[in-house]
Amino acid sequence: MAGARQAACVAVTLAIMAAGIELCVSANLLTALGIPYVTDGGALPLKIHPGTYLICLAFLLHLLGWGAWQTLTADKLLAAFLAAMLACLIYALFLTGTGNLIVLLDTFLPAGLLAFILARCGPVARHRLRCLMQIGFVANALLALAESSAQRTLVPLYLNDRPFNAVAEEFRPTALYDHPLTGAVMTMLALALVPAGGWLRPAYAALMWAALIAFGGRTAFAVTVTAASAGVVWRGLRLVLARDRRAVRLLLVATAAFVLGVIGAAVALGAGLGTRLAGHLYWDQSAQVRLAQWQLLGELDGWQLLFGTRRDDLIALLTPLWLGSGVEVIENFWLLMFASLGAAGFPMFAAGLAAFLIWCWRKTEHKGRMLVLSVLVVVSTSNSLGRKSTILVELVAALSCLPRLQMQRRPLGRAGPWLGQAQAVAAP
Repeated sequence: MAGARQAACVAVTLAIMAAGIELCVSANLLTALGIPYVTDGGALPLKIHPGTYLICLAFLLHLLGWGAWQTLTADKLLAAFLAAMLACLIYALFLTGTGNLIVLLDTFLPAGLLAFILARCGPVARHRLRCLMQIGFVANALLALAESSAQRTLVPLYLNDRPFNAVAEEFRPTALYDHPLTGAVMTMLALALVPAGGWLRPAYAALMWAALIAFGGRTAFAVTVTAASAGVVWRGLRLVLARDRRAVRLLLVATAAFVLGVIGAAVALGAGLGTRLAGHLYWDQSAQVRLAQWQLLGELDGWQLLFGTRRDDLIALLTPLWLGSGVEVIENFWLLMFASLGAAGFPMFAAGLAAFLIWCWRKTEHKGRMLVLSVLVVVSTSNSLGRKSTILVELVAALSCLPRLQMQRRPLGRAGPWLGQAQAVAAP
């Protein structure tokens, strides 16, 4: 029994470490270190993120601590998600080859495994994870602002195995992330983890808003502003209906925050911080390409529509799209996954992802639910989840740091505050 509890404790510790590694170790950093994580060539084990290995190890220890049956039956939605992803892996292996497997292995599966572990971690572990993530977000935000000031990336941005130098007028920082759009999504997560009070709260929030402007993600910025405004309105309505005097204070604070935000945004734009964001607040060529990419469906033959497309064939299909409509890459992960799995395999993927999102929805309160919806909207406008990405892993980590609906109502058992509140004793 003591050994099982110890294994569960170590699993939580490794899971927290993995969340930190996935937050700050990007594909660019791995490439700069000479690891062919996203470049051509190299052994298959080098194509998987170090954080994924750590999450898998943590999950194995979690199974030893709680028991496989107890783990899978305690979170049936997560079990359904993992079953769907494994089914997609087997399906793709036999019908479209190994080229499309790595995304399922390195983007989706680790998020589900991490969710199993963090669902049972206690308040002490959640506090430590929250602090670690806040430190990582602050470091990335400061690095992004430094890159914006210097107009160059401090960690080189790679396309395949060659450093990519952005046009000065279109420069966007990447910090320790793999892409500016990833940085924008991660900063959305960071804004959900604002410190509770004191001077750190406004300083942290201001830093993250500045970083969000610097990363230049139009959809991420618009969705974040909308979500923040909706949250204030929702809270204000509740206070008004309850005839709570704090409604007046909320109105004053919200008005002051709006005025300061407008002034801060103007200063940031004047300093050249959000040049790209300000220069693309309209339907431009980039937005048009995202619409034109759906022509890919017309390029697929009958077999590819039904059963999926091999990676090499999918790359070949992009050539006529590039020549005709300027589509160089697919910027929608739903479209890319459909093209990869076909009409026969895509429903399994969609059902599994739906189960995962429902689990996320049920495990958190209003703020976390707003975060889930916001991230889903933003990643649906890009290829963030159609390639190797740590976004889902960090979403799970961020949600575990927010208030929970079910877990917070259960009393602590002998497992203690570190392991969790779901079960009193680890399974033998």
